Amino acid sequence: MSRAPWPELAALYDTPPELSGCPLYYVHVDERDTSVTLGFETGRLPDRPEPQWSRGAYNTLRFFVVFTGVEDLRMTGLAAGHPDGGDLVRLDAGGGGRLRVSVTGPSRSLSFSAAASAVTRTRVCLQGSL
Repeated sequence: MSRAPWPELAALYDTPPELSGCPLYYVHVDERDTSVTLGFETGRLPDRPEPQWSRGAYNTLRFFVVFTGVEDLRMTGLAAGHPDGGDLVRLDAGGGGRLRVSVTGPSRSLSFSAAASAVTRTRVCLQGSL
C-alpha cells in the first residue's frame, strides 16, 4: 500500500499521489510522544484545492503525516533525500491492526510500526524546481 490512506488528501485529490513519487524532505522523531512525523512534497497539484490557495501562485503541495504509538523504530543514515524522490516509501498492514512503515533509499533507511496516522498539515508553496 504505497498510496496515502488519509482522508485529508482524499479531500484534495481524486486519486492521492503515490508516496514514493513524493520526495520525503522532513523527518522528526519525538521519543516523548512516541511519534514520527514525515514531511512530503509533490508537484502534482490538487484536483480540489483549498479556497485560500487561489490567492497566490504555487506549484508544490507539502503535507505532514504524524504516526503515533510508534514501536520498533530503526534508523540508519538519515541524510537529506534526493530531490527526485529516490526513496521508496511503503505502508503495509501489520499485525494487531498496526501500520508498518518503511523508507529506503540510497542514503537512508527508516522503519517502524504505528498504532495510527494522520495528515496534520497541508500547505502550498512556489518552488523554483522540484
